[in-house]
Amino acid sequence: MSNRKFRVGIIGVGGIARSAHIPGWKSLPEAEIVAVADSLPGRAQAVAREHGIAQAFDDYRDLLGLDLDAVDICAPNRVHTPAVLAALRTGRHVLCEKPLAVTAREVRAMGRLADRRKLTLMTAQFHRFTAASLAAKSWADAGGLGRVYHARVRAMRRALLPVAPGFIDARLSGGGPCLDIGVHALDVCLWLMGFPRPVRVSGVTKVNFAKGHRIPGAWGEWDRRLFSVEDFAAGFVHFDNGATLMLEAAWLGHQPESEELNCQLYGLNGGLKWPSGEIATVQGRALVQGTVAGARGVDKPFAAEIKAFVEAVVDRKPSPVPWTETVKVVAILEAIYASQRRGREVILK
Repeated sequence: MSNRKFRVGIIGVGGIARSAHIPGWKSLPEAEIVAVADSLPGRAQAVAREHGIAQAFDDYRDLLGLDLDAVDICAPNRVHTPAVLAALRTGRHVLCEKPLAVTAREVRAMGRLADRRKLTLMTAQFHRFTAASLAAKSWADAGGLGRVYHARVRAMRRALLPVAPGFIDARLSGGGPCLDIGVHALDVCLWLMGFPRPVRVSGVTKVNFAKGHRIPGAWGEWDRRLFSVEDFAAGFVHFDNGATLMLEAAWLGHQPESEELNCQLYGLNGGLKWPSGEIATVQGRALVQGTVAGARGVDKPFAAEIKAFVEAVVDRKPSPVPWTETVKVVAILEAIYASQRRGREVILK
C-alpha cells in the first residue's frame, strides 16, 4: 500500500457523499476514489463523470469486485449493515456514515467480524473532528469536568425536515430525527463523558407536524403518505456509573432557533457546553466561567475524519471511532424507539 495510492470505493452518492465525502477523499493526495456505486439508476455514472472517477455501478456488489483498500458507505441507513458486512467479508476496511446501524445487534455483528478479520471499522462521526470538539475533549480529559453526573443533548430544528425518501421512509432510514441528527450530539456527549455504559432508557417518539401542513418545510415539500418515521423524539438514560442524560431531537417544532445541535455536561469539577465551549467551574470560593477555544489551522472535519481513517488503516492504529463506542450510541437510540412501542422503560444488557 505504501507504494501506491490508497484505493477507495464509495457506496451511495447522495447528498452527504457529494457535499462531504468525495471532497474529503479528493483532498488527500495519497488517496484515490476508484469507483462509486448507487442503486438509483444513472446517479453513480453522473457523479463519476463530474469527479473524474473511472468506474460506476448500480449495484455495490460489483464495486466490491475491484481492487480496493477500503469502502466508504454513504447509503441509506438500512443499507449500512448488508453493505458493511459484504465489504468486511471481502477484506476491505470500512468507513460508514452514521448511524452505523439501526440496532445494537447489527453493530456488534459488524464489529466482531471486523475484529476477527483484523480490519478497521469506523463510524463517520465528523463532529468529533471539529476544532470546538477537540478543544472540549482536551479540557474534559484533563479533568475539567471531573465525574459527569448529568448531561442534556439537543438536536432540535424548527423547519428543517429532509425531504428525500432515504430519510422519511422507515424502510430505508429506520427512524427520523432521533437517528438522523440526535446521533450526532449524543455521540459527542458520550465521547466527552468517557462513554459510560447505558443501562436503562425510557423514551417517546411522535409525529406532531410532518403529516400535516402547519409548519412549512424550509427544504421543500415531502411525501406525507410516505412519511413513516417520527418528527420528534425524547429520551432519558441511566448509566452504570449513576450518571443520567436527557435527549431531545426534532425536525419540526415551534422554536425561535432554526436549529440547535448541542449538549451540556454537568460534572463535579466543572460544566461544559458544546459546541460553544462555554465552561463553568470554581476556583477557591470564586465562581469562574470562560471558554475553551479550538486551535487554528485544524482540518475541515470531514477531511480530518477521512484522513484519520486512512492513517488508522495504513499505520495499523485503533479505529478513531470504534464500534465499541458506537454500539452504546445506537443502543440508546434503539431503546428510545423500543420504549415508545412497549410503553415502558427498557433495560439494556
